[in-house]
Amino acid sequence: MQLFVQYSGRDKQTASVISRELDLLNIPHGEKLPDKTPVRIAAWGKLSAEQERVLTALPRRVLLQPPEAVSLALREEDARMQLAVHGIRTVRNFPGEAADRRARGSRPGGPYSYEYRIPVFHMEALAVYRQKNNLLLLPGTAGKKPSGFQEVSLDQQTFHTQRAVRESVKAVYALGLDYGLVHIAIEPSGRTLVLRVDPSPPLDEPLAALFAQAIGRYADQLSQELARTEPAVLGSDPEFLLVNPRGKVVSASKYLEREGQVGCDAIVLSGHRVILPLAELRPQPSSEPAQMAANLRRTMRMAARKIGDDSLAWIAGGMPLPGFPLGGHVHFSCCWLNSHLLRALDNYLALPLMMIEGETTAQRRPRYGLLGDYRRQRHGGFEYRTLPSWLVSPEIALGVFALARIIADRYFDLDQRPLDDMEAQKNYYAGNKPALADAAEGLWTDLEKQPMYGEFARYLRPLREQSRRMEGWQELADFRRSWKIGPYGRKQDAVQENML
Repeated sequence: MQLFVQYSGRDKQTASVISRELDLLNIPHGEKLPDKTPVRIAAWGKLSAEQERVLTALPRRVLLQPPEAVSLALREEDARMQLAVHGIRTVRNFPGEAADRRARGSRPGGPYSYEYRIPVFHMEALAVYRQKNNLLLLPGTAGKKPSGFQEVSLDQQTFHTQRAVRESVKAVYALGLDYGLVHIAIEPSGRTLVLRVDPSPPLDEPLAALFAQAIGRYADQLSQELARTEPAVLGSDPEFLLVNPRGKVVSASKYLEREGQVGCDAIVLSGHRVILPLAELRPQPSSEPAQMAANLRRTMRMAARKIGDDSLAWIAGGMPLPGFPLGGHVHFSCCWLNSHLLRALDNYLALPLMMIEGETTAQRRPRYGLLGDYRRQRHGGFEYRTLPSWLVSPEIALGVFALARIIADRYFDLDQRPLDDMEAQKNYYAGNKPALADAAEGLWTDLEKQPMYGEFARYLRPLREQSRRMEGWQELADFRRSWKIGPYGRKQDAVQENML
């Protein structure tokens, strides 16, 4: 048995409607766990204290909707604080908001232009229900109720609807949940707020059918992933800046096109103005970390030929210059995008890399570098977007590729989740290395137990030693020197090629 849905019998209505839908999909379910522990347990609704005690004793990787995350979401003030850590706006995140609302004569939590109810299961919005509040604009409507929520087609969404969907998925993940009904509001200013996340929403038959079908899709994907034998394939598109001798950024679009293995990328400024200052490398994918590093170096050589100006320094990191956040996105294909993998990447990749980042890298977070940040790709894979640009040295890049490969293929066996804790999240976003040193060391110890670790140990050793020393990379250093590119290259670079 791979998936079992457990629910409490105290809510008879919810238990009745969800069980009927699960029966149609042949998914095992009930109030009591089977004798043999399933690969995954989806806990549904408000469980009894005994049910919670049993689930809490199980490894975190076994559970969808862990009881401690449900408890947090039900404590609405604590949930708002948790969301605020991740930069997610809520009704109480803003200094002076109460005074502002009093001045407008409005009640706390309103008025809003739109309100949404969005059921989310495992990083997927299942439907969108919207209520448009025109009462702000019409005289003589004070005290009247809005017209009610209407379903909005997922393929006919407005800008505000798309943003509401995006914030809903982020909010569920940030609270440590795997599903819930998210309440979203759009203020007259256009600001999107997460009002609350209900981890145990009451279910009518249509909503039960939506969640049950999503559980069925999850069960199918879980079976396919457990049967996977081929290794995950890695890709990347790390960014860097071109800086002239006077310390000014030179736009990469002066030398590079948008598309191709070497290209430029955009930054959106206020007023939705787009500029293209970032250079981006897009090496050929590979399942082998060493091959990925070699492919990356080839794109650097291509970039050097296209740019042609050796006086320009190439700098990477997270925020080497104010206003220029850089990303080191890692792409994954031939594996399943799921919350278990994302949380493993947060803990076993993003946290160790934070221990060696430069002093200014944390300035990009949480707007950039949000934990669990991902984007689906048209080819069926996804990119993990949390990391800063790790181009600073070949040793670090190789270590990142090796960690990514181990995590993508062994995440079912990686149990530690130090970043589930709110204080740890705050320290991560702030770049507080000493506060997370013990947690990072525990992650490395866990990684060493994995059968694949020995295969890539020579690539990981420099990264681990630098992590132990909490030695930060130099964000303003020209990384061409460490990669032996351009003016720092050698005609016969056999040592470097053999290392890669």
